[in-house]
Amino acid sequence: MYYLSIDFGTSAVKMEILDDDLRVLASEKQDYPYILLPGEKVEIDPEVLFDATSQAAKRLPAELREQIGVLCYDTFSPSPVFIAEDGTLAYPNIITHMDRRSRSITDYINEKVGKDRYLSIAGIYPFAGGAGIMTVLWMQQNEPEVLERTHRIGHLPTYVHHRLTGEWMVDLVNASMLGLYETTTQGGWSAELLDAFDLKHEWFSEIRNPGELLGALLPAPAKQLGIPAGIPVAVGTNDMAAAQMGAHNDRAGRIMNTAGSSDMVSVLIDKPVTNPGYYLRNSALPGIWQIYATTAGGFGIDWFYEQFCREMTREQFNTEYLPSCIDRYTTDGEVTFDPYLTGDRQSLDKRTAAWHGLTLAATRDEMLATMLKSMNKVLYDVVRLAADVVPMDSVIKLTGGLSTPAFIKLKEQQFPGFSFEVVDNCSVLGNVELARHYNGELRV
Repeated sequence: MYYLSIDFGTSAVKMEILDDDLRVLASEKQDYPYILLPGEKVEIDPEVLFDATSQAAKRLPAELREQIGVLCYDTFSPSPVFIAEDGTLAYPNIITHMDRRSRSITDYINEKVGKDRYLSIAGIYPFAGGAGIMTVLWMQQNEPEVLERTHRIGHLPTYVHHRLTGEWMVDLVNASMLGLYETTTQGGWSAELLDAFDLKHEWFSEIRNPGELLGALLPAPAKQLGIPAGIPVAVGTNDMAAAQMGAHNDRAGRIMNTAGSSDMVSVLIDKPVTNPGYYLRNSALPGIWQIYATTAGGFGIDWFYEQFCREMTREQFNTEYLPSCIDRYTTDGEVTFDPYLTGDRQSLDKRTAAWHGLTLAATRDEMLATMLKSMNKVLYDVVRLAADVVPMDSVIKLTGGLSTPAFIKLKEQQFPGFSFEVVDNCSVLGNVELARHYNGELRV
């Protein structure tokens, strides 16, 4: 039997066909744009996302597509969606984790519940871009007609799964990422929070374990993907949670660094310890949590290239210029950088990026190296906090587009006492591992 595993990223969809031995038989990728709107709104058109998915799928060999027996997937998140009863979106687009329209909701939550009480239930402070509740309450206050049309609320996996199968669900990981779930106890939807904010309990679907088979692929999406209708579809989840499973990280103390458009770190723990300095989230496995943090990553590097280095090709920038900057600026000088080009999803205040210590002696080479080092420091600081919670492995699994020798060298300088092991295709492999796990076939 073959598996089709789909990874819905922030800027592209990637998919692979794998066999029972988890060998990749074919792979495709298709970019899609996000939409920047006034008011710090960042969204994705769902039809653009699914069109890209169809394009990528139909470039896979037809003879392999015909043999697919299970479909599984992961998505970026938070990615709030408001879904009407007929399965269309009551608010027309998918709202991404880069969206910051809901900043004012932090004060509202603090007034209604208190930030420390909220932390004790949801596992996080109410950060804009960090939990779906922020967008839900923003809609309640600013576009109540959206909620009047809404039948279910979730993140992107809820919408994807319903579109593929007609079934309603919220996966275990995204339940905690919505910020209305008892993350610290893994106890289900929080009646206290739902009632405090006058939210309908029925908006939030039954919570399912990632990888659990739920429903069969409907004819219309099967035709779009060019694969058999009626095959089982596994419950999808967050990309980092899937990546942990794809790297065979299935117990407390193991660490994952996904370095792509965003640079993210996740440490698995077996006791739910909260801290304002990180997110506490469910992992894909019940009884295990993750300590999580993120920073700009590839988004920041792309921005630097566009603003300062367009006289060179992207290949020259990536393969020659960037590694040389890392090599020549291994120690800190006078120039420092605040790593908040995409804001800070772990702050109650609005943060922006800035260089400090610039003089006529400063160069763009040093500015780039300083930017990269500062982004790694955000992640290392969270790893240090996690060390107070659980004994950790000394090897960090690394995946994503920034898993090059130059970045590995930089990371090992910035993470003293740790080494990095590159593992490929973690999210797409993790989707299959989860599907196998909930059928008694987890490979470790």
